[in-house]
Amino acid sequence: MTETVRWGILGPGAIARTFATAVDALDGHEVTATGSRDPERARAFNVERGYTAAEAGTYAELVSSRAVDAVYVATPHSGHLEHASLALRQGKAVLCEKPLAVNASEARAMCGIARRHGVLLMEAMWSRFLPATRQVAGWLKAGAIGEPRRLVCSFGFSAPFDAKSRLFAPELAGGSLLDIGCYTLSLASLVFGEALIGPEAPELEVEAELAPTGVDQHCGMTLRFPSGAEARLESSISRQTDHTAVIEGTEGYIEIHRFWRARRTVLYRGGERVVAAELPFLANGFEYQVQEVEGLLREGATESRLVPHSESIALLELMDEVRRRMGVRYPFESAIGVTAAA
Repeated sequence: MTETVRWGILGPGAIARTFATAVDALDGHEVTATGSRDPERARAFNVERGYTAAEAGTYAELVSSRAVDAVYVATPHSGHLEHASLALRQGKAVLCEKPLAVNASEARAMCGIARRHGVLLMEAMWSRFLPATRQVAGWLKAGAIGEPRRLVCSFGFSAPFDAKSRLFAPELAGGSLLDIGCYTLSLASLVFGEALIGPEAPELEVEAELAPTGVDQHCGMTLRFPSGAEARLESSISRQTDHTAVIEGTEGYIEIHRFWRARRTVLYRGGERVVAAELPFLANGFEYQVQEVEGLLREGATESRLVPHSESIALLELMDEVRRRMGVRYPFESAIGVTAAA
């Protein structure tokens, strides 16, 4: 690998612009190619971003480019397996937008391809790499609030219903759970670890409201662990909710303001505020996952220790079960959790 990490962007949509802004803010990183089903869109993206020297072409041209070290997959959920697999088979490292895949079967296929080719694959769960989230992880590891007993976490916004939008279209794997509910589950995994993603599954309760297209527009999950601890999680694309997460422990609690893009977190013990950590972004927050990929590439690693393959797969297994209980299945799935082999 060169001194500069050369990025290819697969899928020049809105989230790709956010990613590109983070890359542009970092030394030692550069967008060198863009790929789209329509090469004209890739060229327009490069012009818009001022990437005068960047290549533009099809997905196949992007992943085979010798000017690319790592590929950021920014297409809708339904395309993650296909597009990440294209890049992995060409020996390109992949940072794939969250969730890693539509279901656990797809995720296992993707991770298997990465393993066979000895290539880095990482889910772009950007919230886990933020300084504020790492501060919370440090407090939990140090026992600052004692044993975590309860997590309350909600992420919801009100989007106008559009049957063709990626949020509501079943053919694009729409719905609140996969789009933003995955953030709440990722935080629950950080808090409860093996109790959530280990072999003994927690007791699960699910409440849902379905949109006219059949995807979930609101999802409530309660996870109860054998220890008596619980997580109450909520995601919605039909109503606005409070985005402050609260982790309650036996000796204190933690508040994470706007937890999915946190820049502020507060530690309380004995009812008193102990620390208020203000941790602003360098750019827009996406830069920390970009830096994580750089470090892993220079190590020669094939997965992240913060978001390993096993966690991505385990959380998708849980989401598969939540969708089964909601009755949400996408038209390209023969059954929830079962899909064509990659």
